[in-house]
Amino acid sequence: MAEKSFGFKALNQIIRYSIFVLMFLMPLFFFPFTSDVLDFNKQTLALFLSFIGLFAWMIRAMISGKLEINLSKIHIFAGLLFLSYLLSTIFSINRYGSFWGFSQSGASSFIAVLSLFIIYFLISNAFTQKDILSSAVILLISFAISQIIGIFQLFGIFIIPFNFAKTISFNTIGSIGALGFLSSILLPLVIILFIFSKKWLKVFLGFQLFLSILLFYMLNYPSIWWATISGSALIMVFMALKRNMFDVRWISLPVFFLAVSLFFVLLNPQMGISRQTSEIFLSQGTTLNIAGKSLKENPVFGSGLGTFGYNFSKFKDAEFSKSSLWNFTFNKGASEFLSGLTTTGAIGSLVFLSFMIFVIFCSVRFFIFEKITKISIETKDENYLNKALIIGFGISFIVECIVYFLYNTNTVLSFVFFFLASGLVYFTAKEIKKYELNQSSLLTLMVTFVFTLVFIFGLGILILDGQKYLAEIKYYNGLVAFNKDDLEGGIKNLESAASLNPASDLYFRQLSQAYLLSLQEKTENLNADELTDEQKSEIQTLLANSINAGKIATDLNGKSAVNWSSRGYVYQNLFGFLTDADTWAINSYEEALKLDPNSPYLYAQEGYVNLVSASGLGQDNASKKAELLSVAKEKLEKSIELNPVYADAFYYLGLVYNSIGDKTKAIEQFGKIKELDPNNKDIQKIIDDLKAGKTTTESFTEQNPPEDNTPENSLKNPPEETEETESK
Repeated sequence: MAEKSFGFKALNQIIRYSIFVLMFLMPLFFFPFTSDVLDFNKQTLALFLSFIGLFAWMIRAMISGKLEINLSKIHIFAGLLFLSYLLSTIFSINRYGSFWGFSQSGASSFIAVLSLFIIYFLISNAFTQKDILSSAVILLISFAISQIIGIFQLFGIFIIPFNFAKTISFNTIGSIGALGFLSSILLPLVIILFIFSKKWLKVFLGFQLFLSILLFYMLNYPSIWWATISGSALIMVFMALKRNMFDVRWISLPVFFLAVSLFFVLLNPQMGISRQTSEIFLSQGTTLNIAGKSLKENPVFGSGLGTFGYNFSKFKDAEFSKSSLWNFTFNKGASEFLSGLTTTGAIGSLVFLSFMIFVIFCSVRFFIFEKITKISIETKDENYLNKALIIGFGISFIVECIVYFLYNTNTVLSFVFFFLASGLVYFTAKEIKKYELNQSSLLTLMVTFVFTLVFIFGLGILILDGQKYLAEIKYYNGLVAFNKDDLEGGIKNLESAASLNPASDLYFRQLSQAYLLSLQEKTENLNADELTDEQKSEIQTLLANSINAGKIATDLNGKSAVNWSSRGYVYQNLFGFLTDADTWAINSYEEALKLDPNSPYLYAQEGYVNLVSASGLGQDNASKKAELLSVAKEKLEKSIELNPVYADAFYYLGLVYNSIGDKTKAIEQFGKIKELDPNNKDIQKIIDDLKAGKTTTESFTEQNPPEDNTPENSLKNPPEETEETESK
């Protein structure tokens, strides 16, 4: 029999342990040598191990000559959900980013979704009850370690020996909120397993309950307390419905968590360290407003997986520019559902909602209407354990669905979501369909054809993903080199990254800035009349490389305002090197403004370019100069209208008024900068010079005041955390 052969057993073990390893590593895994140390690496790990498990499952089916499928109507909704994600990716405004997740949200990429659906398929079709239970225990053990690390971090005890981890906000799950919400999501499963387990497992689960309540107290997030209330209340309801399965004294456990949660929600005591750990995220209203505007443009399939940041830039309210976070782009909305409404459109959101509802419906219906005999209860047989696990998995799944309307997801939360769903499919499915793969049958031919395609495409995806992973390591090394002022080393690493992954607009955008920095360094303090042929050739090469890299970035992803802004900044800094640099810079900034119409920075840069262009004209071009100064004034006033405390805009506007000859208004603009920064001696000197009637301030037109969000600053201080900062 093929089922008893060594090869069949080995393949079975590969399927099981590929998932078991994922269960243990997903909450804990990170890699410190990529720009995104968490989600990007977890996504790569999930993709690799899920395909290994899938390949083993396909080979096992061919060897045994049997194809076994767990029939469940939930699979229909899962298939529709997968299809909606695929269509959203195909019709995305940035297909590459939506598919691979590079340069945008990796956790929301199609590759991440693909790996999760493979895991869902393997667990629901290839696992036994014992395997699922083992997976749950392994996941909880791993998560307990993550909780311990997170608690140590919150206490300021940094046990992970890397600089990026030396902050209380770091943990191996993701954001602090994600750690707290996952504790709340898994709490019902932990409680149910605690009630039904024995000996050492009960001790461990009791310890995990203690870790969870400690985390809830330390974080003290109202939304986490509400999620805990929901889970605790549902456990009490289910225990009341099936009193014959439980020792009713155990109801004190969910009652305890319910009471504690209500205490913190109703009385709102300022306890724990919530003020130190509070996250910033968009409000529900703001996100809904952005989603509404986005749906007008892309109503059916949305703008594409992981593209919320593009919609935020384009549709954010002008009032946002007056906030302290005006120069930040939010890549996620207030909740996973609202973010998905923007990126996957009406179809994706409707199917996702249907999937959640149907999984819950099937689980509740099975629990209520499937009878369990007294013998099963007394002997605690498989049916009894199935009922118990449905309670734990089902309530945890319901809580996660609630969380999706309160918070955003990440790789680990999504992984848990599909694990819970796949477990519920197994427990509630009534039939496993077996198909015989006879050598000469049409079914065998079709299955072989499909398996071959899956194997070829799967292997190709793994190879490409591995190549892109190496590119990400090179990119990170480049950022580290720039941070150490090793410009040459940084450029070499970025060139390697772009060579390994030539479809990434991020790498070319950064390369463009790097070449510009190198050009500025090479030409500093050089006399143009004394340049050697070799120096001229090197300068020309750097000039061409900077321009070409910026153009490639916008060609690859013309929907990114950052790409156009970076390109404009490059042209802006090539005055004297490139004919019509000012025109190219203005055109680039105009393209950026189409994608980010309420950006004070872009208007200020346009004003600056017009100011510099005007300063280069003589008296014979007085009318042209006046026109350019008028445009500069208009753009800078728009920038200040959007952000009334934008010092750079006041600086440039002061120079414009000085060039026009209106000293009074020039002094007024510099005076406003002085109010914002009373200790700025340079600004005070400019004011003093203007009051004394001097014209030396015109020389300041050649300066470009440091700007926190200018593109070139991204080359230094490489990202050390992957969490998206979110704004409330």
